[in-house]
Amino acid sequence: MRGMKILAVLTAILSLTACGSNQAPVDSANNPDQSIKTTVMNNVVYFQFNNADVPANAAKLLTINASYLIAHPTAYVQIQGNSSEVGTTQHNQELALQRAQSVQQSLLKAGVPAKQLSVISYGNTKPIFPNNDKGLQPKNQRVDIIYTSTAPYQYKVNKIPSIDSATMY
Repeated sequence: MRGMKILAVLTAILSLTACGSNQAPVDSANNPDQSIKTTVMNNVVYFQFNNADVPANAAKLLTINASYLIAHPTAYVQIQGNSSEVGTTQHNQELALQRAQSVQQSLLKAGVPAKQLSVISYGNTKPIFPNNDKGLQPKNQRVDIIYTSTAPYQYKVNKIPSIDSATMY
């Protein structure tokens, strides 16, 4: 008998809760003001051939990462330098290291504490894009910024790391 009373009370509560709103649900597909806007971007800095200078178009990405790292002192990144397969293994290893160090310096200048950054060079050992006819792989001439702890919301790595800059808080 007691179980029946509990069931009746729960049913009444659930019925009242279901009637608590008389507003129609919002269809975000038809109401752009209600939709969540995201800006997913690769967490990668691409470099010119045989060059370790951080390109100007990487400024926004580096600023977003620097702001996040400064705001989250328990977040750490590994800055992974890469190169294409053109040239000797030694040259590519050194070039990839220079690229990673250039990105590291940019983050340090933006105020990120050095303890949150580590650098590694993979040279031409981790290509993620296929070799074309001439052996030039521009998208392999890159630095991947990999979060190793306290990663941003919706951070993921699927071949290359990506972030949603709208959720970096």
